[in-house]
Amino acid sequence: MRSDGATAQATAHRLVHCVLDSDADGLTNALETVVDQGDQLRPYVREVVAELIQVAATAVRDSAGTQGGETAFAVDLRDDDDTSVSIDELAPPVRATIRALLADLNGSPEDASFQLDLAVRRLDPLTGLDTVRRALTMTVALLRWTGDAA
Repeated sequence: MRSDGATAQATAHRLVHCVLDSDADGLTNALETVVDQGDQLRPYVREVVAELIQVAATAVRDSAGTQGGETAFAVDLRDDDDTSVSIDELAPPVRATIRALLADLNGSPEDASFQLDLAVRRLDPLTGLDTVRRALTMTVALLRWTGDAA
């Protein structure tokens, strides 16, 4: 199955709405769309993750009242026990996805693009699905944190 950026963007938005609406069937169908990309998996996952990051970054910037460049954004990563985790301890796709979000938030689109390329390196359907799932989880958490999940 071949896809374009507009379809990947629609998939990203559908994923977010399915999670926020607790629509398990819709979420399953949207995730199947990702897995069914065949030889277009890498660019499709990249576009889905890019759109998820854009949604999250927009919500965070709106919540902070900034438009990029005015405020420096950082993350405080914690594990399930609330212990601080270094970003370098994370799996490469996770690390790259978080860095892409930070680059976008901090007004560095070229760095965000580079990190997205790293996030989708060496994908197969399972790792592609996991990369999308982690970006989706991060996006939904930030939407809820900013109050934009309503």
